[in-house]
This record gives sequence, C-alpha cells and structure tokens, in this order.
Amino acid sequence: MKKNDYLLLIATGAYSILFYRQTAGLNYLLFTLIFVSVLALKNTKLLRSRNWLWSALLCLVSAVSVFVYSSDLSILANIFSLLLLSACSVNVATSSLFSFLFGCYSVLSSLIYIILDAVQRWQGSGEKPAGKSGIKVLVTFLALLLSILFFNMYKSSNPLFAENTKWLNFDFISGAWIIFTLGGFLLAYGLFYSRTIGLVERWENQIPLANAAAAPDEGQEKRYETERYGGLLLFILLNLMLVVLNAGDIQTLYFNGGLPPNMSHSDFVHHGVGILILSILIATVLIMYLSRREFDGVKNNKALLIFIYLWIFQNILMLSSTAFRNQIYIHDYNFTYRRIGVYVWLLLAMCGLCIMFWKIYKKRTNWYLIRTNVALWFSVLVLAGCFNWDKMITRYNLSNKALANVDFYYLFSLSEANIPELIAVTRKPEFPTLNAQLRNYTATTLTRYHTETYTMLLNDKIYAYLSNYKSDWRSFDLRNKEILESIY
Repeated sequence: MKKNDYLLLIATGAYSILFYRQTAGLNYLLFTLIFVSVLALKNTKLLRSRNWLWSALLCLVSAVSVFVYSSDLSILANIFSLLLLSACSVNVATSSLFSFLFGCYSVLSSLIYIILDAVQRWQGSGEKPAGKSGIKVLVTFLALLLSILFFNMYKSSNPLFAENTKWLNFDFISGAWIIFTLGGFLLAYGLFYSRTIGLVERWENQIPLANAAAAPDEGQEKRYETERYGGLLLFILLNLMLVVLNAGDIQTLYFNGGLPPNMSHSDFVHHGVGILILSILIATVLIMYLSRREFDGVKNNKALLIFIYLWIFQNILMLSSTAFRNQIYIHDYNFTYRRIGVYVWLLLAMCGLCIMFWKIYKKRTNWYLIRTNVALWFSVLVLAGCFNWDKMITRYNLSNKALANVDFYYLFSLSEANIPELIAVTRKPEFPTLNAQLRNYTATTLTRYHTETYTMLLNDKIYAYLSNYKSDWRSFDLRNKEILESIY
C-alpha cells in the first residue's frame, strides 16, 4: 500500500469511530484536526501556500466553534470549509468559489472515481505487478471481518469464553455500521482525492486579476467617451439623491431621535434594507461594466471615478444609518435572527463597497472583485459560527425588557442552547404572574394568552433535549456541559 492509501484509511477510520450514532461536538474538532494533518502529510508543500493555510484556518476555527457551541451554523461552516480545503489542496490558485464547487463535485462523484481508479491501479503501471497492494488490502479486510464473525459465534456458544473476553466488545459492528463506514469512505475519498473539472479550472486560472488598458482604437474611442459621459451623468444624479437621502436620515435619526410620522419599524428597516441592497447591486453591475478596462486617456474618465468614489462613500454612510435604524428596532422590540440577518447583510454590503473601491483604485479586474467577495462570504460564515446566537438573543431580550413584554414563545422556539437562561427566569420574583398568563404576540385579541404555561413549555424543552442527548465523549461539547449543569 502507498502512503496515500494509509492516510485515506486513517481518515475513513476516524470518520467511522467519531461520528457513528453521535451528535456534533468534540468529534468535529478531532476529525478536522486529523483531516487537515492528513492533507498536509499527503503534500507538505501546501504548508507554504497562504490560500491553503487560510482554508485550513477556516476549518479549524469552525471546528472549535462546533466543540464550543455545536450550533447548526458552525456545523454548516465546518462542512463548507472542509469542501473548500479539499479542492484547495489540489490547486491553491483556484478561487474559493470554484474550490467549493469542485469540492462538492468531488464528493458527489467519488463512487465513480473509486471504480475508475481501481481499474487503473489493477492494470498497473508496468513496473510492478498489477493490483498486489489492492489484493492485500482486500484479503486483510476479509480476514479481520471473518475473525470478528467467528469471535461473536464463539462468545454466543461458550459462556466461559464470553466472560473471559467481555473486555473486548465488537457489538458496534452491524449492517448499519458497515453502511455508515462505507459512506464515510466515499466521503473521505472525495475529500482526500479531490477532483476538478479541467476545462473550468484552466479557464478560471487564465483570468487575469489586473485590469488591462483599453486598446487605443479610434473607432472605439467615441463609444468609450459616450460611456464615460453617460456614467458620469448617472453617478452625479445618484450622488445628489444620496445627499438628500443621507441628510434626511441624519436629521431624523441623529437630531430628532425617532421614527418619521406614520411609519412602522418594519417599513423603516426590513423593507428599506431589501431595496437598499438591490440598488447597490444594480449600481455595482454598472460600475463593473464601466471599469472592465482602464480608460486613462478617455475624456471624463477621472471625473467619473471621483463620483464613483463619492457614491461608495455615501452608500457606506447610508448603510451605517440603516444599521442605526435596526438598532432602534431591536431596542423598541426584541432581538431576533431576522434582525441579526439585517446586520449581516449590511456588513457584507459595506465590505463589498470597500472591495469595489480597492478594485478601482488598484486597477483590478471584475473577477478579482467577485472572487474576493466570495472569499469574504466564506470567512463571515465561519466567524458567524463563533457566537452562540440563541444565548445572546435570549440574554438581550431578558435584560432589556420587562418579563411581561418578552416574546417567550419565540425564545422557546430557539435551540436548547438557551435553556440555562430560561431556567434562570423561574427564579425571578415576578415569575409566578408570568407563569400564569404567557402573552401571545402572534394571535388576535380573542386569544391574547397561550394555553400553555411557562413551566409546561420549559419542561417540554428540557425533556426533548434530554431525550436526544448523547453522553458519549465523542459528542461532548461545552454547550451541553453548561446546559446539564443548569438542569441538574
């Protein structure tokens, strides 16, 4: 067997041992450490690549987040990061967008490539006897499997043998375990021997990152001048609109300190954010078209760039005002995932505008803009998994609102991560009144209160958590430790 075969078996064994019938916890961190180490041992040159090290760092950060919080977001971030790292191990020059797509392609097609690679290995290279190592692996596997089968038969037939060998337990071996392990082998094979689509890879790697100058063609020069004039006129008008918009926001939010008359918080934040992001996207597409080449010698080019920079600055100011509106919304009502989502969209839009500024200033291509933004999105996804959002939402709502005004039904709909905070509510002096009449924020006045009490909802949540809890060390995480301590 070759070194890579041993490394693949290590990854498969780690997957089978750590994840079979387990929940997310320490197993994600251990598997990520093993897989990153396996890839590094497979090709030590990867350790000198910044792109690969960045991908590996995303994997490790997301795995630590799973161990600490075991949230769905951190798990998703870890899976995405592993797919990204897998393809990046093949070609470090590939962008994060195509690396992720190649990683998905490799895992989904792993069974086909296992068959093709096995046929190729069986035929051999002509220098060594064909398929010897593969036959040895197969024979070794069958011998071990038959040995375990006979071991279980002897245990069943002889109680004394069973008593003397009770320390040796192979009860985990079953049809379900074998299928799970084979699935893990397919996954590990796809990640370890990552595949790319050659045509797409070559096309993507040939795209330059530095903008090329526009050809000084007399036939094209008039068209370029017309484009610059049209773009200049458009961004002058857009900047004038943004001046009025930002001046109104500053006057309303920072000086008047309240909402405009006859306007709800939802209209002021959620509806506005969607239109705001759409307007930025449309203008960004226009900027990408206008900056597809360098037009240094074209008339109105410098003036156009000045107004594009001004537009970027005014949009950042507008995004800041929208974030302030969202904070007012949270302060007056409750903290929710939807309002966290508003912050995330605003952050991504603001970073995208900064990347746009850098792209124009440094004369980069549109592909540089796209690949940098995608890399940013992956990074934000991983960083978002580093927070226990359910716990933060619960703590904020409980500390900034009177208990009678808290939407507890929403808090009970969150994951079990907030159980310690919900249990702490039962110790408050005003809890008996709250427990008798839990307000209904989504129903009509005819059903003003819920039929379930706070205690009933809390008991149901704790029961559901304990029913699904895994006490195995592989599923251990710090979030479960805190929850169990609060319960017991």
